[in-house]
Amino acid sequence: MRELTDKLILLCCCITIMVGNKITALSIVVLLSAITISSLNSYFDGKYSKYIGSIYLVLCILKLEFLILLPLIIYDLFTRQFIYLIAAFIIPFAIHWNDILVKDLVCIIIFMALALYLKIRSDKIAQYSISYHDLQDSSKELSMIFEKKNKELMEKQDYELKLATLNERNRIAREIHDNVGHMLSRSILQVGALLVINKDKAVENSLNNIKSTLSEAMDNIRSSVHNLYDESMDLRTQINTIIKEFTFCPVSLDYDADNMSKSLKYCFIAIIREALSNIIKHSNATKVEIIIREHPAFFQLIINDNGNINKKDDNKGIGLKSMVDRVKAFDGTFLIDKTNGFKIFISIPKESENIDENFNS
Repeated sequence: MRELTDKLILLCCCITIMVGNKITALSIVVLLSAITISSLNSYFDGKYSKYIGSIYLVLCILKLEFLILLPLIIYDLFTRQFIYLIAAFIIPFAIHWNDILVKDLVCIIIFMALALYLKIRSDKIAQYSISYHDLQDSSKELSMIFEKKNKELMEKQDYELKLATLNERNRIAREIHDNVGHMLSRSILQVGALLVINKDKAVENSLNNIKSTLSEAMDNIRSSVHNLYDESMDLRTQINTIIKEFTFCPVSLDYDADNMSKSLKYCFIAIIREALSNIIKHSNATKVEIIIREHPAFFQLIINDNGNINKKDDNKGIGLKSMVDRVKAFDGTFLIDKTNGFKIFISIPKESENIDENFNS
């Protein structure tokens, strides 16, 4: 848009020179030719400026009238690579030196200087605009990077907080089991010993009631401890522990799941252990990838290695059958893909993740 404005200014300046002289049919041809040449140069984005400028140079040599619109053409040619072509326009001035009017010569030179000024100004504005857009893009990119880093930091903080909470639950469960549980067990044994040596029937009934109460309390504490321990189990931490113990080949974990039931956690842990064990026994894999994802309607587990399983093992192994049985207990889907390695695809519907706890351990 700025380039078009500059050219309109120069065109108006050149027309003032033509108006001051006698307007002929040749003047109209010159005007239309210059506009056409300038328009073509803009259309091709300066790709053929050298050829277009050369054509206009020839026209200026042939006819004096073409020099009047030279500022418009110079505007398009003013770049470092066309400096020699611009200098070549001295030739038509030298040829028509005796024919050109002084006032026309002065106006052409002034308007050429104006063309150079407008071109330099437009180029600088274009450079500033490019720099501004680059800075704006860099700013947006940095903002996106910071936003991503902040999100990762928040997720890490949430995970660490959740892990600390689960560890504290685990500690409380362990303290109850080691202290209160042992004290109750000792009390039950002591009451049992008193029942053995006791001869008084009235006292025996009281001791039986005490023993029954202590046993009920022991069962309640044992159940509470188990629930606390189950809730405190973090699946990602457990899988990372399994991965650290697996030294056969590198293993990567992509984990994005939450709110998984304890029974399904145990199921996934058992399947991962079995899959890694099968890789050691039957595969020549050099890398393993474990993906756990939570989708709106189901949980997904993918175990992928780049090895080749032995033909004789196929899908009939006890390990694979055990995996299939565990998945079927949750009404899940179990698929195997042997192209480019060995992949296990498992999906468990969310509504059935608590369906069966027969495979919890």
